[in-house]
Amino acid sequence: MALLAAFFLLGCAKRDLDGDMQPAVATQRFDGTMPVPGAVAADHVLASEAGASVLRAGGNAVDAAIAAALASGVVQPSGSGLGGGGFALVVPAEGEPNVLDFREVAPAAASIDAYATAGASTRGGLAVAVPSEGIGLAELHRMYGRATLATIAGPAIRLAEEGFPTGEHLARSLEESPDMRALFLAGNRRPGLAEALRAWVDSGGEAFRGGWVAEDMVHAARAQGGLVTLDDIKNYKVKLRKPLLGRYAGRTVLTMPPPSSGGIALLQVLGSAGPGASLHCEVEATKHAMADRAAFGGDPDFAAIDVPGLLDPRYLATIAADCGPQTFPPEHYAPSPPPADDHGTLHISAIDAEGVAVALTTTINTSFGSHVIAGRSGIVLNNQMDDFATRFGVPNAFGLVQGAQNAVAPGKRPLSSMTPTIVLGADGEPEIAVGASGGPFIITATTAVLRAILDDGAAASDAVSRSRWHHQWMPNAAIVEADFAAGDTLRAAGHDVRTIEKPFSSVQVVVSRRGDFDAASDPRKGGAPAFSR
Repeated sequence: MALLAAFFLLGCAKRDLDGDMQPAVATQRFDGTMPVPGAVAADHVLASEAGASVLRAGGNAVDAAIAAALASGVVQPSGSGLGGGGFALVVPAEGEPNVLDFREVAPAAASIDAYATAGASTRGGLAVAVPSEGIGLAELHRMYGRATLATIAGPAIRLAEEGFPTGEHLARSLEESPDMRALFLAGNRRPGLAEALRAWVDSGGEAFRGGWVAEDMVHAARAQGGLVTLDDIKNYKVKLRKPLLGRYAGRTVLTMPPPSSGGIALLQVLGSAGPGASLHCEVEATKHAMADRAAFGGDPDFAAIDVPGLLDPRYLATIAADCGPQTFPPEHYAPSPPPADDHGTLHISAIDAEGVAVALTTTINTSFGSHVIAGRSGIVLNNQMDDFATRFGVPNAFGLVQGAQNAVAPGKRPLSSMTPTIVLGADGEPEIAVGASGGPFIITATTAVLRAILDDGAAASDAVSRSRWHHQWMPNAAIVEADFAAGDTLRAAGHDVRTIEKPFSSVQVVVSRRGDFDAASDPRKGGAPAFSR
C-alpha cells in the first residue's frame, strides 16, 4: 500500500487546483524586451542553440521549443521536419496545462485495401499521411508564444541558407540512406527549405495549409502514388487535449494522453513499480503496460479507451502483486498483438524562468520518412501510414504485428509511443521537462531517466547517459544496451536477454530548481543543451 500512497491518478491536469498544486508566485516577469533565463535540450546542439537564442531575445520556452523544432528539421531531417507531425505538452506561466495534438492523420481516401502490397506503407507516396507540423507549430505559437515568428524561425532560416557542419548522426543516417543526399547543396545548404520557412513566417503558418508549400507537399506525394489531397491539409485540425496526471515521489507528473500510448504506459510503470522495486519487477510492470498498449491503444476519436481503468490504483496494485520470482510467457499479459512503432523522431525540452515548460516531440516516423522529397521546398514527407495496422498479421517496418484497433481509417490518427512529460514540484512549478525518440523505446527510456532523477537524485547528464534496457512484451525479450551490467539478474528471473549494439533511444531533459537549470541532451545522438543566462 505504500506504493499506492506514492502514486495515484488525479485525472485531467489543472495547474490551479487546490492544495500543493497552487503555482508559486513568480517574483519577476519578462515582457519580451529582455533575455529570459532558461534551458533548451534538443538532439542537436544547433537546434538547442536556436531555442536558447530566442530566450535571449525575450521569447518564452514555447517560442524556444518551436525554434528548436524548426532548426531540427533543417539539421536533423532524418528524424523530423515540416513534413511530419507531433505532440506538445505545455505548462504556461498562468492557467491550465494543455496538450496540442498535431499528429498526422490518414487521408480521406485511405483504406486498408490500398496497403495490400508489401512496402506500400513504408516508402513512396502511399506511405504519406497528412503533413501537419507546420500547422501545429503555428497553433502552438498562437496559443502560447510571445516572440515574433520571424524571430523564432530566424535561426532555422539561417542554417538552411548558409549551411551547417555534418554531424555524426546525420552522417550515419546518410550512409544508410544515400538517396537523401539530394536534400543538400554544397555545405549542407537547403535554400528551398529556407523559402518554405519564410512562407511559414509571412503567412502565420497558412502556407502549410493552403499555400504553395501545401501544394508542393501534395504534388510530391501524389506524383509517387499517394492519397493526400490539398483538401486533406485544408481540413486538418489540431486537437487540444488534457494531459494525463498522476503523483510520484511527492511530485505531479503530466504526460501524454491517447492517441499516444506513452503516457498511460509511463504512469502504469511508475504506479506499479515504485521506488525500491527490483529491476525484474520493473520489467514485469513494463510488460503489463506494453501489453495493455497493444490491447487498448488507439485514436480516442475512433475508439473508447478506458484511461481511468488502466490507471486505477486497484489495477496497478494487481500489476505490482503479479511480480513473482520468474517472468511469464506473453499470453499471461494479454492476447493481442502489439501496435506500431515510430523511430524517425526527435524530442525537445524547454523550461524558462517565468515557469513556462514545454515537452515537444515530433516525428516523420522511420528515418527520412517515406523518402519522398517535396520538389520546391525540399521538405521530407513522413511515412506515418506505417504506424497503422495496414496488413493484419504482417510485421511493420520494425517487426511488430499490429491489432485491428489501430486499423487505417480516413481522418484517423495512428497510435504513437511519443511520451512528452513534465513534472511539477511540490510548489506546482515545472521541475522537469523530458521526452525521447526511438519508437516504443521512448516509453522505457523516458521512464528510466525520470526514475534516475527522482529516485536517485541523478544530475541530468548522468540520467541520460546511463545504460538502458527495454521490453515491449512482444517480441518476448529484454533488449539491453551493450554496456548494461544487470543482464544476468534478468536471466536469473527467466528473461530472454538480447544485446543491441546500436543505441535505441535518445532522451532530452531540462531540470529547473529554484531558478537553477540543469539540462542534458542524450549522448547517443550527439546533441547538447543550450542555456540563456
